[in-house]
Amino acid sequence: METKHILRELRAKHGLSQDELAEKVYVTRQAVSRWENGETTPNTETLKLLSKLFDVSINTLLGS
Repeated sequence: METKHILRELRAKHGLSQDELAEKVYVTRQAVSRWENGETTPNTETLKLLSKLFDVSINTLLGS
């Protein structure tokens, strides 16, 4: 599964809006939207934050 689908699924599973997720990982809502549309992927530091927030490995977030 692609990173964009994984992030969208995890965000929904945790009941977070794009705004809420953005606030938790210190980015803009637009950045979250770009990740979920597949336009960009989170940088390394943000992947670490997402990994801790969702309690999954970075490899899982990247679709491995």
